[in-house]
Amino acid sequence: MSQIKLLVFLLLAHLSVQVQADKEIKLITIGAGSEFWSAFGHTALAIDDDVYGFGYFSFEDEDLIQSFLSNQMQYDLGVSDFSREIELARWQNRTFIVQHLKLSDAEISYITEYLFWHNLPENQSYHYDYFLNNCSSKIRDILDQAWGGLLRNQFNQASNSNYFKQTFPAKNQSLMNLGMAMAYGWSAYSTRSEWELMALPQYLQSKISELGPLKVSSSTVLYHEVPQNRVVAVLKTHGVLLGLFTSLFLLLLFNKTKRATQKAVWIVQSLIGLVLLGLWVFSGHQTVGLNFNVLLFFPFAFLITKYRYLRGLLMASYAIWLVLALILGAWYLLPILLIHWMALNFNRV
Repeated sequence: MSQIKLLVFLLLAHLSVQVQADKEIKLITIGAGSEFWSAFGHTALAIDDDVYGFGYFSFEDEDLIQSFLSNQMQYDLGVSDFSREIELARWQNRTFIVQHLKLSDAEISYITEYLFWHNLPENQSYHYDYFLNNCSSKIRDILDQAWGGLLRNQFNQASNSNYFKQTFPAKNQSLMNLGMAMAYGWSAYSTRSEWELMALPQYLQSKISELGPLKVSSSTVLYHEVPQNRVVAVLKTHGVLLGLFTSLFLLLLFNKTKRATQKAVWIVQSLIGLVLLGLWVFSGHQTVGLNFNVLLFFPFAFLITKYRYLRGLLMASYAIWLVLALILGAWYLLPILLIHWMALNFNRV
């Protein structure tokens, strides 16, 4: 009887290995969407027709805003259908790229078993971090583990890029771009390794492509986004900054609105500066720390009407910010610098 049980066990094990060996695993990269949470694209792994993605979250979470500010977001692994994902990409006008991966039976078995384990109800949730532990980095880590550390070893060298260059400007995200330009601190402009930048979907896709036929048997673009009108694209991407700059510039030129606009600029920049300081000190996001933008959005600028000597301090603060911005390539807020300078120098208070 024991020999029969052993034979049955070996037969089932053989069949399980054979079934897994017949599976095809594909890396899916989806381009940026129109919603802010899809601004940087998406990465998923497909096992045959089942698509596993680590980008699921719920807006019904009562502590969503607090979790976001403290960087304590909980995301889930979810499973969807391959054909549905393609149709969704077409409907949202998002590029859909499929890379067919070359994997051994053991590698396929590892990936399949890991995703099955992670999809169990008690294992679905994970602590999400926008640059350290997200839908792309999770899949990067799975593939790296399956390939015995190949990705980390090959792409651990420093790149010539950073988080700012790879995420900015986000397409069709005008308000988000202004917010990111303000909130990004020193860490966002620090040079990152290729391994770190593979936490971004398009970057991961490009680096997997560099492995060539060794690990990728073929790559196919199943849908390519239809480009929008250039003027519309610029407005959707930079409209808030352009509108804000134009409005304030004109208001500061006219005598009837100049004084009120000056005061508004000082008050608003102080409020923004205080918010940036709060994020620097209390937020769990690494990219908002050491935020030199507090030099541009001086937290005590609103006191200039009471303490005239603050004008010199503000000018020095703006000058230091300009030097740092030029060194780091933080160019986006230069129009705001001009507005602050105009408010400070037109008919001095």
